[in-house]
Amino acid sequence: MSREDFIAVASRLFALFLLVTVARSFPSAIALIGQGGPQPSLILVALVLASSIVVCAVLWFFPLTVARKLLPVMKEPRSDSQMSGSIALSVGLTLLGVWVLAYALPDAIYWGTLFLLTRQINAEQIQWGPEQVAGMVMTVAELAVAAWLIFGSSGIKRLIYRYRYG
Repeated sequence: MSREDFIAVASRLFALFLLVTVARSFPSAIALIGQGGPQPSLILVALVLASSIVVCAVLWFFPLTVARKLLPVMKEPRSDSQMSGSIALSVGLTLLGVWVLAYALPDAIYWGTLFLLTRQINAEQIQWGPEQVAGMVMTVAELAVAAWLIFGSSGIKRLIYRYRYG
């Protein structure tokens, strides 16, 4: 794979990441419109959504163009490096783990801060709801899956090959 191909794959992965992030935050943006106080207009929300989808589409459908614009021009000829299927699977699993970690880390910081702040004040007055407990458990599970994907990709790769090829 050439360096442009690596950047093109990263561009497509970032397009997916951006699309999922927009999809996760869109319902809360819509919920803000119906509440009292300073509100974003529906036109602003639609404009942000449309521009995000356009950026995702450009990154997804034109990744090599984006890669060529991002990379400096090299005077020496291209040097392609071959990547076997096994190495590509390991790299893919590791990248997936980094993606899961990128989602889990902000949640872990949020829940850790909330937990520490409730310990500093009178803890008898604080009642943890089922949603909060489930959110904490989900964040810990996401961190565990991310660590497993990042550091245990060879074991996952063996498991996939065992079930795929018997």
